[in-house]
Amino acid sequence: MKTIHKILLVLAVLVLICGYMVYDAVAIAPKRYTIRYENLSSDLIPKQMDDISVLFFSDLEYGTFMNQERLERLVAAVNSVSPDIVIFGGDVFDETVPVSDEGTATVTEYFSLIKAPLGKFAVFGDNDKRSEQMAETVSSIMYDSDFEMLVNRSVLLRNTGSQSITLVGLDNGLNGQPNAETAYANVSSESYVITVCHTPDTVSAVPGDLTDYFLAGHSHGGQAYFFFTADYTPEKASDYLRGKHSINGNFILDITNGTGTTGRDVRFLSDAEVVLYRLHHTGADAEAPAVTEEPSDEAEPAAEVTEENTSAEEETEDESAEVSEDTVTEEESAEEQ
Repeated sequence: MKTIHKILLVLAVLVLICGYMVYDAVAIAPKRYTIRYENLSSDLIPKQMDDISVLFFSDLEYGTFMNQERLERLVAAVNSVSPDIVIFGGDVFDETVPVSDEGTATVTEYFSLIKAPLGKFAVFGDNDKRSEQMAETVSSIMYDSDFEMLVNRSVLLRNTGSQSITLVGLDNGLNGQPNAETAYANVSSESYVITVCHTPDTVSAVPGDLTDYFLAGHSHGGQAYFFFTADYTPEKASDYLRGKHSINGNFILDITNGTGTTGRDVRFLSDAEVVLYRLHHTGADAEAPAVTEEPSDEAEPAAEVTEENTSAEEETEDESAEVSEDTVTEEESAEEQ
């Protein structure tokens, strides 16, 4: 009987764990935004761009499951990390959502609240170009909220001074017309180049010698990922579905999980996310890290500063003072004798 009880207990625990995972996947995870932090280091990143932050988010999919409440919390998450530059990777509205004045006004209002002192940029997703009317609506949203659309062209990103890095924006590979030759026409081999495109598989079309980092979205990270398969595997994300990939040893493709959901409002092992990249200059003139003395073996770790510690220190000081007074009295008595 004891063995049966143990087996039943284990099964009950497994059922509870599985139940919580299912509940989290359908009720909590789709509304939860994580912030993924990454560092981009290169001697091509100029000193004037050192420590600049670039935030990337994609796949809003507004209108079906993504509503005003979720959008408000998303914008709050973006602004909470105070990015210098913001890039949106496409798909403003879900694929089944029609153009509406209400939806357009809501997205415009909240995208306008996103703050980025060095610029806000965007590329088209496949949902953004499913019709001429939708493409015009998305273009209008971006213009009115101070996002600059990058369709097969590049821009220079600067902080203070003339030093810069390059941002290349490609059209999506499904219903757009990505043209790497046009997009890279003004790109220098001496510049650090970040390329952004909605569709991950378009990475095969870019020149490896002119690309340092490639950002993409579109796949939602599979939306619900089960290691060997995924709930959402759209076209143009079949070669590269999720995560980071080294492309011929030349540069990294980094695919974000996106922020919204489509088809089903579910997230499993693919949390909705925004990604914050921190630029680091590694040239010969890069500042060396501060040199600190190595602690001795006898050194004790620093204690936390609390009210109890403060009181203890005061008591110690009082005791020390009393000892000092006693010592002085004894010394004076000795001298008198």
